[in-house]
Amino acid sequence: MFSSSGDMLDIMKSYRVFRIRILALFSVLSVVGCSRIAAPTQQSSSDVATLTAGCDKGNYVNCFSLGTRFLSGEGVDKDNARAVALLQRACDGGNAQGCSGLGFMYETGGGVTQDTSRAVTLYRKACDAGDGLGCASLGEMYDSGKRIAKDQATAVTLYQKACDRGNAMGCGELGRMYFNGNSVAKDEARAVALYQRACDGGYPRACNLLGTLYENGSGVAKNQAHANELYQRACDGGEALGCSFLAASYLAGSGVAKDQTHANELFQRGCDGGEGGACAMLALVYRIGSGVAKDPARALTLYEKACQLGEKKACDEATRLH
Repeated sequence: MFSSSGDMLDIMKSYRVFRIRILALFSVLSVVGCSRIAAPTQQSSSDVATLTAGCDKGNYVNCFSLGTRFLSGEGVDKDNARAVALLQRACDGGNAQGCSGLGFMYETGGGVTQDTSRAVTLYRKACDAGDGLGCASLGEMYDSGKRIAKDQATAVTLYQKACDRGNAMGCGELGRMYFNGNSVAKDEARAVALYQRACDGGYPRACNLLGTLYENGSGVAKNQAHANELYQRACDGGEALGCSFLAASYLAGSGVAKDQTHANELFQRGCDGGEGGACAMLALVYRIGSGVAKDPARALTLYEKACQLGEKKACDEATRLH
């Protein structure tokens, strides 16, 4: 049916994997998952025992660290309820990171009943105590208007505070505000600098957004090869869109040699990371047999997953294949 990658690209344009290259520059990219809280390193049972002993003796930094272990399941069995108890203890003991972590749990309903008002209070407490993540997390809530009144001016102030305190998420989201001109004067050069700072600071979403600027030549000289490098950093950092965008480059041969097999691998990584457009494209790959054996059953499963992730066209395709 399709004789070249160009045919696939024509279809691909109807999916979010291409549309979001532009939309991502203008939409709120909410941060979810444990990545908001300081990522723990691999811990042995003795490390966990040391943290437990320290927490019991009133070392609230240890309580926070132990709470993140139970949240992520690093070195211990994952236990959201215990994570909440430890983060609460850390916050009550004056540890600002503990308040941020606890705010995240109340915002998302992890181990507790979701309570937006409580989350806002905890993020504000953390921010006022000097924790950049608390400022950034509260800024994101005001920015997106998730369950609270949207207030982008307040979001800008909070992102700036977060960035000034060395929080990469705050710098990255502040960059987006400057690029879009949301409650600030549009300033592409400043956006680029902030994205770069955030990307270098370990915020993969910023690497992805910076990649789109280099791909499109917005605020910087157009450079597809560098865009692909940034997409790779984003993908390796867990940003599923980065995997999708890099896959599109390999599919089209944009800044890299065409490689259908590697593109398929990257679409798989994007899909596994929860990016619906990547799942939809991978479904197409298996439906038409592009670089793989045709597999209608797997295509259907992938279309259904993409549908669940919000890809309306994938829902239509799944219905057609049933």
